[in-house]
Amino acid sequence: MNRQAQTKQLYGKYGPAIYARCKRLLKDASAAEDATQDVFIKVLNHLDSAPGEDAVLPWIHRITTNHCLNVIRDAKRHAEPVEHLPEIVDDEFEDSVVTKNFSDRLLAETPDELKKPAMMYHARGIEQAKVASALGVSRRTVLYRLAEFTRRAMRMQELAEQA
Repeated sequence: MNRQAQTKQLYGKYGPAIYARCKRLLKDASAAEDATQDVFIKVLNHLDSAPGEDAVLPWIHRITTNHCLNVIRDAKRHAEPVEHLPEIVDDEFEDSVVTKNFSDRLLAETPDELKKPAMMYHARGIEQAKVASALGVSRRTVLYRLAEFTRRAMRMQELAEQA
């Protein structure tokens, strides 16, 4: 039996169970339909590594769970569309001056080891892995430094609000 026929047979046998699992994880019927199709495409692509008949359902469940968790994670990374954009307020210039003054002060008081990754990541939009590569440190180090930079900025903002 060829790969497509095997996948079709697996879909016929396990498709409803996989759809139900996707729907339970994603909480959306349309997303569950898409995910079910994606899962069976992965099954088709990895059919050579499929276990025997008695372990095939747990194998497909694992593929399903991993795929749905990736879908959920990726959805959190993308902005949701909005119906309309908010109006630009007249005091935007004042806010930008205040923000610039705060930024200048924050950067002046921040050590270079925190400032460099923060500027690369926040100001230039460079991915964390590329920041790590450019600075010759691990990605985890970049994460720690960005977190410390954020902590310092929040503390500085709290102090400014108290004054």
